[in-house]
Amino acid sequence: MQRLILSATARRTASFLRRFRNSEEGSLIVFALYLFVGMLVVSGVAIEIMRNEERRVLIQGVSDRAALAAADLSQSLTPSEVARDYFAKSGLGGLEITPIVEQGEFGEWRKVSIDVSNTYPTFLAQLAGLNEMTANAQSRAIESIGKVEISMVLDISGSMNDKVYVNGSYKGTRISLLRTAAVQFVDTMFKNVQPAGAPAGRLGISIVPYNQQVVLGSTLAARFNLSTDHTQNTCVDFFSASDFASPAVSPTQALQRSMYGDAFDYRQWGFSTQTYWSSSNAIINCPENSMAAVLPFANSQSVLNTKINSLTAGGDTAIDMGAKWGLALLDPAAQPVVTSLAASNVISNDMAGRPFAYTDQNTMKVMLLMTDGQNTRTFSTKPEYRSGPTGLVSTRSATDMSTTTLYYYDPSRSSPYYRISDGTWYAENKVSGTKYPITYETLWANKKYTLQYALKTFLGEPYNNASSLYNQMAEQSEFGDKDTNLAAICAAAKNRDRNIVIFTLAVDAPSAGQTVLRNCATAPAYFWSVTASELDTAFAGIASAINSLRLTN
Repeated sequence: MQRLILSATARRTASFLRRFRNSEEGSLIVFALYLFVGMLVVSGVAIEIMRNEERRVLIQGVSDRAALAAADLSQSLTPSEVARDYFAKSGLGGLEITPIVEQGEFGEWRKVSIDVSNTYPTFLAQLAGLNEMTANAQSRAIESIGKVEISMVLDISGSMNDKVYVNGSYKGTRISLLRTAAVQFVDTMFKNVQPAGAPAGRLGISIVPYNQQVVLGSTLAARFNLSTDHTQNTCVDFFSASDFASPAVSPTQALQRSMYGDAFDYRQWGFSTQTYWSSSNAIINCPENSMAAVLPFANSQSVLNTKINSLTAGGDTAIDMGAKWGLALLDPAAQPVVTSLAASNVISNDMAGRPFAYTDQNTMKVMLLMTDGQNTRTFSTKPEYRSGPTGLVSTRSATDMSTTTLYYYDPSRSSPYYRISDGTWYAENKVSGTKYPITYETLWANKKYTLQYALKTFLGEPYNNASSLYNQMAEQSEFGDKDTNLAAICAAAKNRDRNIVIFTLAVDAPSAGQTVLRNCATAPAYFWSVTASELDTAFAGIASAINSLRLTN
């Protein structure tokens, strides 16, 4: 009986084991446990990789900023101090960094290299045997001074004499505040670009004063091809649209010299008869004087300061004329002019070869254009009315302009002689004596008549057509014409092939002046609109912006 019981037990055990062996219930739990462990390891590694990349990006960003700041030539701290401070302020002060600093003998360039390697322990990745990871960063920054060419185009029109008050306290005139601010600007540019001890030739600044015209001055004008119908001034007439299509003015280009005297349209602007028929030359075409003359490519701070401090105000406003010459002195077409001035010791020999080519990647060209108003007027007399016979004759001499002996001659009439004194036409046999032709040279030079006075008194009187003759004989650009000219020359300068940087500064200017300067600037941020009392701040801001824009690699 006992043997039977044992046999039955063995059979039941064997049957249970067979069923257990063949059963698949619960097998997924085991597999899931293995899979979970595997997923935990993979996820841990993925998380650590993401943490590593996040830390690497953080360190790289801080390293880049630190290198750029340390390379800044205007920093008063040492490059190493600057770099370490950047890491400390970013919460990475525990990292060991040793910036490698290289710089020029005169501080004209600086290169900073930073290599960072940060090893830190992992967490979940330790399940895969990855106990630590490393985040690396490398940064290089170079700041070089580069060469800078600047045209300071400064408004010296009459409104620059206006007095400036702040909260009832007198601060000076606009022109006096401009002089102070411009001198400070020059000082900053020398400190940033041409520091003491650095090789000469990195900075060249031209001063271009303007009112209704731009006075080149005899020395600079002699290097250009101005017309020789007279030599009494050194202004150039730019009236056609083609004059403003390009900044270039080459020394071989034929330039029409502005007519001396006064061609202002007094009648149109409502001046009294006594004023606009006078011969006082109150608004002369070209106000020639040495204080208004252009100073080209100076690299002496004292020379620039002397020029700026000599500026005086008077006349109308022709922003387009100022911009034309300011940009012309940045265009490579003027190289022969500057080289000639250097060869003659008029300017430093270090300026020879300027303005550099637009393709010179290490040269920055800047025009700073300021005004306290808006475009108004520029006048001149057309070339065909500057020389040769006027139609006037005198019975006394070729230079006598006495109305009692002066006639206007019209050969098409039966009575061809119109006597100025009594307004009567006379036959040939009624005018006795030698008849001396009066030339335009005599009319303009000897008496310095205004154009409208000469027309009313002499040339237009016989036919009562002074107004129509004025339109025939005068050159003029006013308001909208000048705005169009300015827009064209600024667009040409900002063309990608030239890429001249233009800062514009409107000082107490009306909306029309602000608009044209805003549109002329390279970008909205390059346009400044300030009061006269803020001139120093504006010039300082522009100097800082130029420093930030200087060519770097």
